[in-house]
Amino acid sequence: MLSTCMKGEKGEQGTTGIIDYDGKIQEALQGITGPKGNSGIPGVPGIPGQKGEKGEIGFSGPPGEPGLSGNKGEKGDASRKGDRGGPGIQGNPGSIGLTGLPGQKGEKGFPGLRGLKGDRGEKGEKGERSYPGKKGSKGQKGEQGPPGLDQPCPVGSDGLPIPGCWQK
Repeated sequence: MLSTCMKGEKGEQGTTGIIDYDGKIQEALQGITGPKGNSGIPGVPGIPGQKGEKGEIGFSGPPGEPGLSGNKGEKGDASRKGDRGGPGIQGNPGSIGLTGLPGQKGEKGFPGLRGLKGDRGEKGEKGERSYPGKKGSKGQKGEQGPPGLDQPCPVGSDGLPIPGCWQK
């Protein structure tokens, strides 16, 4: 609030002369301080001043208490289906299932590998007599026989002619 003071009575004339003030003119012009005067009556309020500059931002206050819960809103519009997510983590193995029904008979397979030669069996019973077979092929020529005997020489115990009975 602005207050203006009332003017007092005119004072006496000061001394005239040259004052040495050593460059301190303000101090030289002051003179001796007089006694304090009585307060005057308050003056008329002044006109409003111009708006001041914006001040600095103050400190943040403490957080307020939570508000009341609002009513549930209306259901929103349907939107497009989202992208497929990535594969999840491997789950635990499940329990053993029930035994299945028997399947259909399969097709005939390929013949197996030839087996190992078996042990020799027991001799069988003699069969019935059959018809005579074909005549066989001619045999190989035999070895040279012993020399022949000329007649009338007698033979010894070894089947050879007696020595000295050789006639030509």
